Amino acid sequence: MARMYWLTVLLAMVIGSALSVVYVKHESRILFSELRNVQKLQDQQVIQWGRLQLQNSTLATHSNVESKARKTLKMLLPENVQVVQLP
Repeated sequence: MARMYWLTVLLAMVIGSALSVVYVKHESRILFSELRNVQKLQDQQVIQWGRLQLQNSTLATHSNVESKARKTLKMLLPENVQVVQLP
């Protein structure tokens, strides 16, 4: 009778262990899938950041700023410029 009891307990523990292995493997796959999605999003954001930095450096060039000032704000260079040097 005691052998049957221990055999039942051992069988229940083996089945419980097998079910926990299946559950943990499933959770691991779900987390790995989420990790890959987050890495893809991070890669896209890094690419977008690079594009924005390139666009910013292009827009901040002296010739582009001067062109925008002339066209949009109708600014002109002064005609009579006097340079005064102090001792």
